[in-house]
Amino acid sequence: MQDVMISRALTSARMRSPLVREAYAYWAGKKRGDLLPARADVDPVDIPRILPHISLVEREAETGRYRYRLFGSALVDILGKEPTGKYLDEIYPDFELSESRRYRDQVFEMGKPSHRIGRPSLRFPKDFVTVERLYLPLAENGRRVDMVMGVLVFSMDSLEG
Repeated sequence: MQDVMISRALTSARMRSPLVREAYAYWAGKKRGDLLPARADVDPVDIPRILPHISLVEREAETGRYRYRLFGSALVDILGKEPTGKYLDEIYPDFELSESRRYRDQVFEMGKPSHRIGRPSLRFPKDFVTVERLYLPLAENGRRVDMVMGVLVFSMDSLEG
């Protein structure tokens, strides 16, 4: 498993999937100097190839719970249901103690992208060998993260491949 990367040094050279690289380049192109892009900066028309693999997640300030605001069609096919509008802890019983929760927390708190290649950290109805996952922070005011755009590409390929 590749280590999780959360830093300014994250580059597309570490990314395997062309879709993940494309998403990272799109997000980086939307940054305004040191300011993070906002949700409004992400136009679905610009990213038709990536859109089926995107999730948008917000964290409620009062409860700290995460909710899907958008869940791409390729991800719906993998999950086997449409989770848009639902809380992640309702969908994944082990979410609160998962690596997935911890990674999202770090992106919200640090305002930096997070990239991972490895076995899925949450359970899915389909058994995949590998997932490449990129979490990208979005901030309405450019600084305080209020949403995370996730890009997930699942594969039956081994990590050694």
